[in-house]
Amino acid sequence: MGIAIIAGTRPEILKLAPVYLSLEEAALEPVWIATGQHGDLAEQALDAVDIRPDVTLSGGWDPRSLTELSAGLLSQLGQWVEVNKPRAVLVQGDTASAWSGALAAHLHKVPVGHVEAGLRSGDTNNPFPEESFRRLIAPIADFHFAPTRLAEKNLRLDGVRRSRIWITGNTIIDTVLQMADRVRAPAILDQVKPGERIILLTAHRRENWGEGIAGICRAARTLVERHPDIRIIFPAHSNPRVRETVEAMLGATDRIHVIAPLAYPEFIAVLKASHLVLSDSGGVQEEAPSFDVPVLVLRETTERQEAIDAGVAKLVGTDPGVIVREASRLLTRAAAHRKMASRQNPFGDGKSSPRIADILARELSKPVAFRQAS
Repeated sequence: MGIAIIAGTRPEILKLAPVYLSLEEAALEPVWIATGQHGDLAEQALDAVDIRPDVTLSGGWDPRSLTELSAGLLSQLGQWVEVNKPRAVLVQGDTASAWSGALAAHLHKVPVGHVEAGLRSGDTNNPFPEESFRRLIAPIADFHFAPTRLAEKNLRLDGVRRSRIWITGNTIIDTVLQMADRVRAPAILDQVKPGERIILLTAHRRENWGEGIAGICRAARTLVERHPDIRIIFPAHSNPRVRETVEAMLGATDRIHVIAPLAYPEFIAVLKASHLVLSDSGGVQEEAPSFDVPVLVLRETTERQEAIDAGVAKLVGTDPGVIVREASRLLTRAAAHRKMASRQNPFGDGKSSPRIADILARELSKPVAFRQAS
């Protein structure tokens, strides 16, 4: 049995797809396990990267319950690992699928590789539960694939040995660059009039549910009122806690389009066409700089401090007044926009996945005792 890749959410799929291809090219026999955590969004992402899972879990849990989801995933993944005994298990990021997959492998003494290791916000409630999941994975992972030097530093502060950390860059840049020439313009772009500027808005974080999402919506309404040359495209998350608020507050607003989640090639097309991004997403902070699009981060903290330090993103939270002020500054001051848009993407060069495959091929060829000692 080769290397198992466990993925269940849209971001995991998009970030692990290039790793899967690189493992195939290295003859490491990857096995894709779909947990189904994101349901239809996961299927949409799998179609975008043209991957068909080798194994699909049977589900049966309530995805709205973190305890039921995690327990169900751990049980089914643990059974699969026990029976199939892969050479290693790869997980990505900070989801219930990642944590359950890492723990299932660890309990059966199968080496764990953590892609995008070392991200830290410093607050276990923000983002919740992601900050907790990624911190829980660190002590049981054997291979830590850190996207940046800051992530490496975070892991060292957590007590991870330097010899078990490799700085690889972030694999989403691999996907973005591979996808850039295969984008599909969605029909919504046909409604953008000549001379209009697009603001791409995404918001779904659990910590923003309720008043946070409402504040973001109020800011969006104010922005279109003050700036007649902008059009906001808002692919709203399918979660009812998000979508009901968004549709109630923005559904009938002129020049704001609340639409269904976009397939990834369509999302990249909108991102490339945008003048500005407002988002509470972690992935968008990594993707947008590849297309010279500034990001205002709709959160109080971020585990991607590199984007802030590089000047390609700015934390603004969910206060409508702050969002409107900072967005208006970038809409009216060309120099301020140009300064953020002209910086280099700090998250990678598009070659992260081959690096990970090379590391795994080398490390897994070593005797277990030597690998543990190093």
